Amino acid sequence: MSENRYSNYLPSTVRDLQEFQKLAEIEGAVLEEEAAARDEVVNNQWILTAERSGLLRLAKMMGFLGAEVMETETLREEILYRWNSRSPYTYFHLQDWLDGCCGAGKYAAELERENYFLHLVLELCVKEKKDFLQKHLRKIIPANLTLKVDLNTNTYGKVGVMTHGQMKELGWTYGQIPFEDLTPYEK
Repeated sequence: MSENRYSNYLPSTVRDLQEFQKLAEIEGAVLEEEAAARDEVVNNQWILTAERSGLLRLAKMMGFLGAEVMETETLREEILYRWNSRSPYTYFHLQDWLDGCCGAGKYAAELERENYFLHLVLELCVKEKKDFLQKHLRKIIPANLTLKVDLNTNTYGKVGVMTHGQMKELGWTYGQIPFEDLTPYEK
């Protein structure tokens, strides 16, 4: 395969000579390495296609500490959040940014304009983003707004009206703990 890359450039008169075929093997491997290096450089220019080395380089340029210990896709998300962040001009721009960061429906934002207060409540599925949002939102929202970021720990209303017996029959668990282990001991 790599010989083809070199032999495509040769005129047909010398392509069949043994010396040029041997040269095509050697030079073809070098050309393949150069093509792979070029593809890596091109891919590392863009956040969505970058390999880990390219993401670490971008994180270092952005002054993002702790990037070495993060998983590659988590690092890619964090870099995208930082890259796409800008001061929100309106409340709707802020909601669009939060939709991209947390996901639609995974947060509740309430802006009290009279009190200059922004209250953000995150669902438990995105709780790992709480610290990031507190720090990053403080940088991009106006300085006169008070910011409070909480977690929605009261999820009982989302289950619906069910008795404990119904939850037991359905085999519900609390995290990894079976329902039977949560029931109190009978005397």
